[in-house]
Amino acid sequence: MKSVIILITLSILVSCSNSLHQTGAPAYSNSIVVNDNQQTVLLGNCAPQMLQIEPFSKWYIPNYNNAQIDSSYSAAIAKAFKNKRIEIFAGTWCGESKADLPKMLKILKAANVDSTQIQLIFLNNTAAQYKQSPQHEEAGKNIVRTPTYIIYNGQKEMGRIIDSPVETFEKDLLKILRKEPYQPHFYDLKL
Repeated sequence: MKSVIILITLSILVSCSNSLHQTGAPAYSNSIVVNDNQQTVLLGNCAPQMLQIEPFSKWYIPNYNNAQIDSSYSAAIAKAFKNKRIEIFAGTWCGESKADLPKMLKILKAANVDSTQIQLIFLNNTAAQYKQSPQHEEAGKNIVRTPTYIIYNGQKEMGRIIDSPVETFEKDLLKILRKEPYQPHFYDLKL
């Protein structure tokens, strides 16, 4: 029964994502796989709703609900996020992703950032495909830590938060969006 519910949910999400893709939103692969490490993981460009499906919901929902955000920044983030987008590279196997990704998504939701401005890309953790997605959206982007949040203005990278914020997610996002001086943790690591 549980498998049937997951398959129905996946079918609905895929059909919704296909219709969204036709209107300019990202195309989702929504891949749930058991990887070579025998872990059930999300891979590739996935809809945030996929995090509400077991086994991911076990950590995502409580971490999202318990995330304390500073909503006094929401209006400023909303204003600064106009015509911008964010790529989030994460791993459902990664402790930092499990802890911080729900909070970032809650901040973006509080700022009314449109879902078409958010691309959520899940990476693998197997030896052969370490920190790679099936479609290789990470290629050439020097993703050395997860999660990595990259903010863009058009195709130009404005800045990134690597692993965790320097101050808070809200403050770091605003510094990047406002083009203020900002240097993330691990900025000097290279692949």
